[in-house]
Amino acid sequence: MLSINSLEKSFGKKILNGIQLDIKKGEILGFVGANGAGKTTTLNIITSILESDSGTVEINGLTKEDGLDYKKQFFFIPDTLDVFKNITGYDWILFLMKLYDSEDVERLKEYIKQFSMEEVISNPMGTYSFGMMHKVALIAAFAINPPIIIMDEPLNGLDPNAVVIFKESLKKYVAEGGTIFFSTHLLDVVEKICTTVAILKEGKIILHDEIKNVIGEYTLESIFMEKHI
Repeated sequence: MLSINSLEKSFGKKILNGIQLDIKKGEILGFVGANGAGKTTTLNIITSILESDSGTVEINGLTKEDGLDYKKQFFFIPDTLDVFKNITGYDWILFLMKLYDSEDVERLKEYIKQFSMEEVISNPMGTYSFGMMHKVALIAAFAINPPIIIMDEPLNGLDPNAVVIFKESLKKYVAEGGTIFFSTHLLDVVEKICTTVAILKEGKIILHDEIKNVIGEYTLESIFMEKHI
């Protein structure tokens, strides 16, 4: 599904140091690490925002050299959205759906309703709160239904009701054959909803396994703290 091989990146100092990571179809992988560990850099390289110094990334056998075919394999939700403020949420999602050759408007309407955005989806995105912007991005991701959704801190700004809907939508998406890769600081969320976890420390993956194998009688928080001392 998603294969990361020997990924390296430096910004004056080494940020990523030979990352190796394979994510299988149907996984919900939580990507965790302290600030500065290289999580966002990794996501930005996977999604072609940054170039790596060395190493490769493949999604379903495609690489960045495959251009749009590669980019259509994923939908990326960064921690902060930067969009034209005058476009409505609905038009923005329709624009993205066309880029992905997705025409399932009924699926879109279903997620608009689930995330309680019916009354504001036709308003300019410049009027949205941070949380509303994030909900629109989630609606777009689930409506487009790409092979993999990549997210950086997906729960940022979401109210409790939206968090519940997010978890339900995520389970449905994976049940339909999707794959999730998200970076977060919320270890309890990873423990509750992820099938696998990868811990990044100083640019290296120091643990990658199924949640059920990692936790046992311990919590993910205690394991994380042990790995980072």
